[in-house]
Order: sequence, then C-alpha cells, then structure tokens
Amino acid sequence: METEVIVVGGGIAGMAFAERMTALKGGGGVRILMLSKAPVEASNSYLAQGGVAAVVLPEDSVEEHVQDTLTVGAGRCDERVVRMIVERGPKAIARLLAAGARFDADREGRLQLAREGGHSQARVVHYRDTTGAEIVRVLRDRVKAGPMIEVAGHQYVMDLITDGAGAARRCIGVRTVDGRTGEVQDHYAAAVVLATGGLGQIYRHTTNPMAATGDGIAMAIRANVPLRDMAFIQFHPTALYDDESGPTFLISEAVRGAGARLLRPDGGRLMEGVHPKGDLAPRNVVAREIQRAILRSGHPHVWLDTAPIGVQEFAKRFPNIANVCGRKGIVAGRDRIPVMPAAHYSCGGILTNDHGETALPGLFALGECASSGLHGADRLASNSLLEALVMPARAAEVLVSRPLGPPLHGIGRQGMFLRMDLEDERAAWLRKEMQELMTGKAGILRMTDGLKEARRDLRAMADECERALAQEHLAWAWAELRSMVQVAEAIVDSALSQTTNAGTHWCEDLAQGVLS
Repeated sequence: METEVIVVGGGIAGMAFAERMTALKGGGGVRILMLSKAPVEASNSYLAQGGVAAVVLPEDSVEEHVQDTLTVGAGRCDERVVRMIVERGPKAIARLLAAGARFDADREGRLQLAREGGHSQARVVHYRDTTGAEIVRVLRDRVKAGPMIEVAGHQYVMDLITDGAGAARRCIGVRTVDGRTGEVQDHYAAAVVLATGGLGQIYRHTTNPMAATGDGIAMAIRANVPLRDMAFIQFHPTALYDDESGPTFLISEAVRGAGARLLRPDGGRLMEGVHPKGDLAPRNVVAREIQRAILRSGHPHVWLDTAPIGVQEFAKRFPNIANVCGRKGIVAGRDRIPVMPAAHYSCGGILTNDHGETALPGLFALGECASSGLHGADRLASNSLLEALVMPARAAEVLVSRPLGPPLHGIGRQGMFLRMDLEDERAAWLRKEMQELMTGKAGILRMTDGLKEARRDLRAMADECERALAQEHLAWAWAELRSMVQVAEAIVDSALSQTTNAGTHWCEDLAQGVLS
C-alpha cells in the first residue's frame, strides 16, 4: 500500500488522528501507515486513569476551565491555544459517546464527573479508573474498521528523513528498525505525524511504561526541529511506593478528589497551610511538598489516607487501584497507601502551532511529544487526554484541506540489520546512571550547580553512545540510550536557561534569590 501519511505511535493521539482523517475523507481517499514500537496496552494512553477534562455541566464554563489551565501553567501557556482546545472539549466527548464510549453516568444518563488538582469544578469525564483503556478500546475499533489504515507493530522509528536544504527542506519519511528482525527500512510519505508519547524512563521512578523513552523528541533534536519548554517535567505526587527503578503504579489524583488525605511520615496532614486548595493543589506544589517531607524525615515515602472514602466506595470508584493495592496487602478505603512522586508527564516537547504543525514542513507532532502551548509550566490534571483528542482532529482538518501527493519512493530497504539484544551490560549500567543523575540533579528540586554537573556528565554519556554505535554497528540498546541522553540534555539545557521558577521547574537557589 502506498502511504500518504505516516503516523509514528499507536496511542490515543495517533489513533485519534488516523480515525479523524479517515472520517473526514469519508472512509477512504487517504492511505495511513501507523508504526508502533510497543502494543498499545504498554502505552501511557492505555494506562491513563483519571479522565478527560471538559466543560459539560451548565454550572461550569469554558472561561473557568481556561483560567484553571492558565493558573496551573504559571504564565507559560498560549492562551489562544488553551481557549481553542477547551472550547472543543465538549464536542470531543460527544464524538466518543457516539462511538460507544462507556463513561461513568448516573441512572438518568448524566455523566458523573470527578474533580482533580487545580480544577475549580468537577469536570473530569471518566470510566472508573481505567479511562485511557476505554478510549483506546473505542479508537482501536474505529482504526481497525478503516480500510485505508495499516497498523505495523514492533517498528522502532530511528530518524526522520528530510529532503532539500534551507527554506526548501521538508520531512519526507522515517527510517525504521523491525523490532523482531533488526532490519532497517526507509518509509516515505507526503506527511509524517509524530505521536510517540512520553519520556518518563529518563528518570528513576516513573508512571510511564518501558517504551516511554522520548523517541519523537530525540528524532526532532537530530533533525534540528525546534523544541519548547523542555525544563517542565511534571512529577505525579502519588505513585505507589516502590524502591525499585522503573515503572511505578499511579494512584490517581481522583482518589484525593474523592476524599483521601496526604499525611507526612509522622501522620500529620501534609498539605495543611501549604496551599489554599490543600490536597488538591496543583501537582507541582504537592510533589515538592512530598519530596521535602521525604528529605526532612529520611523516610522513603509519605502516606495517602484512604479511610475517608470507605472500602466499598473505593472498590466501586477505583477497582483497578483497589486490586493492585490488594495484591500488596493494602485494603484501599481503609488503609494508608505509601506514595511517592514519580516522573509523569512532559509539559514541553516539539514546538507546534495550533494544528500540530512543526517548523519542519511535512512534519506534525501530537500528544505528549508535542508542545502545543496548552500546558505551559505545569499541566492541569486530565488536560492531556483532552489535548490528545482535540489536536489530532485539528491536524486532520488541516491535512485534508491540502493536496497530498504520493510518496517519493515507497519503501526502501537499507540492507542493514541492527542487533536487537537489549542486554548490553554497559548500556544498561549507563542507562541507570543517567536515570539517577536526572532524578537527583534535574528532578523535582533542582540547584544550578547540580544542573551544570548533569550537563557535563550527560555530554560524556552522549560521547560514549556515539563511540559505541560506531563500534557496535548500531546495536539498538545504544541507539535508544543515545536518544534518551539527548532528550535529557534538552531538559537540562532548558532548565539552565530559566531565570525564574515556574510550575514544575523549581531551582532552590533561584527561590532563595541567589540568582537574578
């Protein structure tokens, strides 16, 4: 099948784009190739618990949702983009309901809405505590039904392919590695859409799955495509405590919205007197307070007291969380849950305009790998799924209005094969070193000297990656590590460029007035 549009990523943003593009074309007329690195069940999209923030009640308003977003974004949002996305929220929900989404509702069919941190109203549309999986179910059915959509799994996209120079330079395709065979191929298209998701694996603890290594952002870096706001990494305050590195289970903010309370290690109320919204303060405020409590006490976690909710109500509203806690001997709704902050969401990414187009013609970016201007310095809870539904529709509307020519060369086989064994001991050790470095020097609480040390150490790691790739004939373990280090460097460089603290970027010496 000749491809007109390549979509890199199989999560909600990628599927929403493909589904909307097909719908606007009446089921045909545009050929889409979706390339996914991992099954959608191993994506941030699928794991999303909370829901979609949208104005659906008469007592709520677009203006309130906009102002909540701008407040949490701490002056870094693009208000025009915020307003556009918020205004389109109700229509996005209506489309999902029409497609069969089973959002929680009362007996009369009225949507049951949750309230999360930073929101002035209950406006989070959800399906129990597995909203992402429900949206994935609906969109996957629509994508499967699209006769012009081909989905190819186990495809690791290495780089963008560009043609031309200067103002005439454009993106014409991607280079992939087959995750099963290691074969390298070039795929060409009239447009490329990056929807590669997050970068949480750059940190020691993250709510992100193993595949969230910042691939799309790294591709943009290597292709000299501008980024924005990379300093702003949101740490979710309440991940289930786990001493091991890697993915950690998320305890949704909606649990606090339902009445659970954060407690210090000694049992005192953590957020009392810290912020007017208490336990539902913006995530960066809560995460910093938890981190300080951990550092002061030497205890590795704080507590989330779930007793105010009750066992039956907890099991009804958050069955997945209750099951996971139960497997660890915790009775959710009665017991305290040990929680800690974990890297959760990148508020910055590849710079785009209000329809997802990047500075490189022919290249679009959607979802978490993109910086549309919605999130600013910190993301308002459940705005991510809203963006992942609205911005793909915007991008599809723009693309269907343009003539899409055929791909230049179809598929080109490079005659190259990468080693796909991921157990390279040195690469694995360096990966852990990078995660520890980023957690300690470029995490929740930062210092300028620490960021400078991180930049120096990351540069040495980047150089070692390049040497290893030359010697190891592009072993995938080193190629993925190179991407992660490049993204980590972008975060640190952006953090060092900040002259004030805002949102998720908090440099202690800036706060103390040491720097101007």
